[in-house]
Amino acid sequence: MQRIILLVICSVLLPLHVSAKEIVNNNFNSGSWAGMAKGSYWTIQQTGGVGNSPAARLEYSVAGTAGKALVQNVSAYKSNQYWIEMDVKMQNQVSGGGKFIKFFGSNSTHSQNNMTLQLDYYGNVQKEVCYNQDTLCTARYTGGNRGSCDATHVFSSSAIDMRGGNWGRYKAWVKRADPGASNGEVKIWWNGNLRAHITKMSSNPSGSSTPFFERIEFGGYNHGAAFNGSTWYLWIDNLYMGTTEKGGTSTPAPAPEPTPEPAPQPVASPNSPADFKQNF
Repeated sequence: MQRIILLVICSVLLPLHVSAKEIVNNNFNSGSWAGMAKGSYWTIQQTGGVGNSPAARLEYSVAGTAGKALVQNVSAYKSNQYWIEMDVKMQNQVSGGGKFIKFFGSNSTHSQNNMTLQLDYYGNVQKEVCYNQDTLCTARYTGGNRGSCDATHVFSSSAIDMRGGNWGRYKAWVKRADPGASNGEVKIWWNGNLRAHITKMSSNPSGSSTPFFERIEFGGYNHGAAFNGSTWYLWIDNLYMGTTEKGGTSTPAPAPEPTPEPAPQPVASPNSPADFKQNF
């Protein structure tokens, strides 16, 4: 009886974030933002989404930050890692790039905690993750590092180009490092293909007040010097965000061990057409 009472008390007192997995799962068909806060340049369009369904659209007609963030507060979940999955397209001539997805740390020391999966301001493609006191360190999808940090690139490929007005599926797993440690990690997929796997990131320098993220923003700032004044749009549909993978676990499964190559077989001189085909 005491055990039952204890279990009941624990289930009542434990905060929601302990069992939370899915935070947002929104196809925008209902016209709802599912509790997310949004700036004035974000709207839900009734057509234009995947399969011409409703979708969220961000208008970039002026440079800067104001009105361009779609925000989810995640402080209650007390997690240092998040999964994000969504359909994305960029419409019209793109300039000025954008923050795209930005993970904020504690509000009081956010410059030490931020991580950004940005659209390059001049190239307008996603090619890197910025971290450590906001942007002191950069790890590029092609394998290079910039700044004072030396992340390890487990898998490298090339930049992701979302331009052209066609939908693509974007997926990211971001794990922020423990305070003062170099155990941060990021994995990025585009259309089901792994594009970057980066480990040993110093993404939470010492002095940070919390190991957890506070909020996650989509869209955000685009660069005034690189913006040419021509309106373009960032579209998002079928947005998922959670502390676990959609339909999966919190941490990606390790990459499978490579299959060993079979030992070479001795090649005999062909005595028949069948032997010739097998050996050559």
